[in-house]
Amino acid sequence: MGGLLLSLLLVPAAHARASDPTIDSTIDSTIDSTIDSTIDSTIDSTIDSAIDSAIDSAIDSAIDSAIDSASDPASNIREGRAALADNLPAQARERFAAALAQPDISREDRYAAAMGLGQSALWLGDYPTATTAFRTAREAAGDATAQQAADTGLAQALNAQDYPRAAYALVAPYAQGQTKPTVELLRAVQSLGWQDRSTPYLDAALPPLPQGYLGTQYRLLKDDMQFALAPQLEGNFGYSHDSDGLDTWHVGAAYRFAPFSRGDWTQRWGVAASTTRVEDRKQSRRLDDLSLLGQLRIGDNHSIDLNLGPGRSGRWHYLQGMARWTLQPSDSFGLSAGAERAPVPTDTAVANHLIYNLYSVGANFRPAARWYVLPTYYRQNFNDGNHRDGGSLRVLLSPYDVADTRAAIGGEFSARIFHSDRPSHGVYFNPAHYRTAQFGLVGVYSLSPEWKLRAVASAGRQVVNGAGAGVYTVGLSLEGRLPGNGRLELQLGRSSAASASNGGSGYWNNSMNLVVRYPL
Repeated sequence: MGGLLLSLLLVPAAHARASDPTIDSTIDSTIDSTIDSTIDSTIDSTIDSAIDSAIDSAIDSAIDSAIDSASDPASNIREGRAALADNLPAQARERFAAALAQPDISREDRYAAAMGLGQSALWLGDYPTATTAFRTAREAAGDATAQQAADTGLAQALNAQDYPRAAYALVAPYAQGQTKPTVELLRAVQSLGWQDRSTPYLDAALPPLPQGYLGTQYRLLKDDMQFALAPQLEGNFGYSHDSDGLDTWHVGAAYRFAPFSRGDWTQRWGVAASTTRVEDRKQSRRLDDLSLLGQLRIGDNHSIDLNLGPGRSGRWHYLQGMARWTLQPSDSFGLSAGAERAPVPTDTAVANHLIYNLYSVGANFRPAARWYVLPTYYRQNFNDGNHRDGGSLRVLLSPYDVADTRAAIGGEFSARIFHSDRPSHGVYFNPAHYRTAQFGLVGVYSLSPEWKLRAVASAGRQVVNGAGAGVYTVGLSLEGRLPGNGRLELQLGRSSAASASNGGSGYWNNSMNLVVRYPL
């Protein structure tokens, strides 16, 4: 019974396997497919994970390398020098500044980075940054030669910002026999009027090659020194015409002897003669004058200018001229006082022998590197009994260089006010109360190293005895060098502000002046 039951159970199972091969094939296929899929998935996952890991590692490594490079002063200095060599001063300035920003920079790298930053900033006209950089280089200099290089760069930055006294003090002790420091010293003495101090430096310097920036600057400055130290012959011509029909012609000549020094005194003397014709539609008057010219410098801080002599118009003889004393103890502050005597330049005033004496005191100071403030107070006494108290104010913004050009743009504000105790009409401009103020732009353009163009355009308002009117001033000047080391100055202008002859709504005056000087 039990055996029969076992046989009955086994036989159908064996019969089923023998009779369903499809089932077995399907099972096997499913198992194989599952195994293959699992293996492929595992392999793919492993490969993807390895690739992602490698990419992440490479990115992290590149970032770490970049961070390390950015924080490496030596790498920044190399990149900055390469940028300078490729004429990329802005990029160089960025790299040198990055090097200086590192807290662990060595003294040698600090000096190299500061010098590079100063040079790139000079190239870009960023003189305040250059000044700071070269001061940093001076502090980090390892020896006298390195400090002199930093001092020369600092002097260049200071000269560019009109600090010639500071620049002179830096380079004067060591400039003899060295070209770059000598160039900066010559720039400084040219601004200060100390050209007589240039001779020993020019005698000791080796002239650079004439090509390039340094050679050009040395040549021009040497010519300036030779011009200033030689006897000079000058001719000048001026003309003006106003809306009232008043024409003024002026022709003059001057001869100046070479300057000479004795102790702390430097002196230069000369003579001048001129003639002026004032005419309107009805009459003409002529004025002639002869003057003694003097320029004196006492030490480093005091100077005196003289222009004194007789004048005449027909049978009228008078003393005319001016004298001015200036105290300039620093690059940022100065005082002046002056006296002037001259005929009133209108035909009617000359016919009435009208002359004035003017006394003035003024100052100049710089609240910041680019700003100049020049206030003046004056007292003007006329021989018709009129007394005038007045003042003027000029505020100048030194021009900023325009990137990638030879131009620069600055600004100015000018104001004038006076009160006359005996107002009059018809003889000269003499209201009881007058005030005016103008704002303007100043543009400078270098046509070449030898020639420079300057333009000014300003507008504002004037009030004459309570009556207001708009005013404007435009001007153009050209300065340059002539063959034989001569100099030329040409000025053209037009203004609607009041002049000595007249003023008020609708008034204007056109003017032209030409001066030519030659060394002998």
